Amino acid sequence: MKHEKMRLVKMLDEILFFSLMHDSTEIDINIKIDKDKYIIYFEDNSRGISKKIIEKMKELTNVEKQPEMEEYYWELTGQQEYSNEFTLVGLMSDKVDIDYNPEKGLSLTLYRNF
Repeated sequence: MKHEKMRLVKMLDEILFFSLMHDSTEIDINIKIDKDKYIIYFEDNSRGISKKIIEKMKELTNVEKQPEMEEYYWELTGQQEYSNEFTLVGLMSDKVDIDYNPEKGLSLTLYRNF
């Protein structure tokens, strides 16, 4: 269970870094631990994220969870810079909902079964 929590933190690290790199000044994170999954609600007030970046985020997070690849990427964390790519977030999530409003900011909901 310790590794599960560390992986959850790594996912949040990737998202938080992305948000800060896009000049967010307000960031809200809410984590709900259900009986068999984590649900992460993330909102910020980032501005100026292009449609191309949002589409790339959706593409990278719209993949089936792959435990084997997750293990590989997990072992590499700290050795490579994967920030802003959301590759790790996509591989480690069961489902990701992304919404971006240029006037309000970025909103993500991540689901990770355990």
